[in-house]
Amino acid sequence: MIYKKNVVLVVDAYSIGSLIAPAFISRGYECIHVRSTDNVNAFYESWFRATDFIADLHYQSDAALDEALSQYSVQFVLAGCEFGVELAAHLAAHFNVARHNDPAHAIRWRNKYEMHEALKGAGVRSIKHFRSAELAEIQAWIEQQDLFPVVLKPINSAGSDNIHICTNADEVAHAFATIKSSRNIFLAQNEQVLVQQYLDNSDFFSELKSDKGRDVDIEYCVNTVSVDGQHFVSEIIRVYRTRIGAAPVHDYNQLMCPVDNQDVYRRLSEYVFSVLDALGIKQGVGHSELMIVNDEPVLLETAARMPGGIDLSAYTRALGHNQLNLWVESLINPQGFLEYRAQPRKKLYFHSSCVFLIARASGTIRQRPDISVWKHIPGLHSIKIQHEGELSETNSLENSPGHVFILDKDRSSIQDSIQLLREAEPAIYQGMLA
Repeated sequence: MIYKKNVVLVVDAYSIGSLIAPAFISRGYECIHVRSTDNVNAFYESWFRATDFIADLHYQSDAALDEALSQYSVQFVLAGCEFGVELAAHLAAHFNVARHNDPAHAIRWRNKYEMHEALKGAGVRSIKHFRSAELAEIQAWIEQQDLFPVVLKPINSAGSDNIHICTNADEVAHAFATIKSSRNIFLAQNEQVLVQQYLDNSDFFSELKSDKGRDVDIEYCVNTVSVDGQHFVSEIIRVYRTRIGAAPVHDYNQLMCPVDNQDVYRRLSEYVFSVLDALGIKQGVGHSELMIVNDEPVLLETAARMPGGIDLSAYTRALGHNQLNLWVESLINPQGFLEYRAQPRKKLYFHSSCVFLIARASGTIRQRPDISVWKHIPGLHSIKIQHEGELSETNSLENSPGHVFILDKDRSSIQDSIQLLREAEPAIYQGMLA
């Protein structure tokens, strides 16, 4: 039997949050899992690794948690995924752990309306937005702003869930009804709908769009780690999204080189740091999604967590670090993290792309996918693909059947490998459903 008094709390250790406990265990810590809710969908629950924790507790109240943890000293509290963010912020303050954010700001990290209100109040560039539980109010605001096209989405969600790009009033009505009648990916009923101006960067990025004749959106993901308001960008990723119906769907991404793309790093870092300050994220990780419109960055959303479900080993191999190992270092050894932050940036060891799988068919999966043809694609790093249950036609990140990471010294070779992957993709799904 081994007993250690100092423990780390991980709130909702699902998706990429399932890797937090192993990272701390490798540094000698014991971890305890805290569930913010028992109402977790199967996609998230499948990630949970019970053996990484010495206890698995369902949060009922501060008093009950205090009693359950009476023999321990809580050193750090971390959110594993989106729906654990607010409880993690509350518990970090409750246990007064080192370097925690003010939980009063936590609503800004999840509620997209409050998020952009905070940016507007701080004088940081944001987008026009409005929320309501009534379709008539949404329609009236769009007409008043003369804003078509617009984007409708849930107030609280993630992973491109229920995002609709609308070009007229009928599409708005349909999108509003769809969102209001459904639950978000965290299984909470959508009570209100958020409407935002649609950001069009097609002119600015026309030279980057190799898929002529297709609707393609380009955005950036900026992942950060912060200590006492000193921010560091762990990686910047350019994301290409294709249009399926009214939904923007992730196609593939491209890891930006801190040296070759230093202007992108400089401009986006400066903007995202002002966003983090406005949202009150002074400690820990951030995952920001933004676009460049009229030659200026503008935020889509920021989350006080890591991005979902990625292969961290691909970023470690390409950059020499990943966001999670920097996060752990920032908590256990903040001075060492700040020294690393001050070092000159290095070129990528490998270029990296994540290809998001897109299924154009649906049905019950009857046999495991035959991915043998993909295993021979040049630069293949890893494959994650759904192998049981129901295959859905992809219309969001959440019902994508998986992703493939490709790494190579040559950027153009990755594009060739992506083409090979896409050509073989339909037959793989057909075989799964046969």
